[in-house]
Amino acid sequence: MTTTRERIMGRDIEFNIDNLDELSFNRVVNFVNDQWLEVRKENSNVPDTQKIAALTVVKIAAELLKLKDLQESISNNYDKKIKDLIMQLDESDCSN
Repeated sequence: MTTTRERIMGRDIEFNIDNLDELSFNRVVNFVNDQWLEVRKENSNVPDTQKIAALTVVKIAAELLKLKDLQESISNNYDKKIKDLIMQLDESDCSN
């Protein structure tokens, strides 16, 4: 098991990084920390770091869900176009 210790959202945390290469892990850590700093700045009147962390998680999850919905929409659009093309090919094949 490969572990590393990183500072994330203001705390030193040990992570198991067996499933990520170092570059990907560093990108994740940097992204989370950037989001946390942004949320902390937007909520400077909130002294509770756990609340800031929770708000950061919600922000990241909302972005993830938006991207998943977009990906699903694009995929459904391509599926529909492919089915339409197959139907057109079948119809043209039948008329010959």
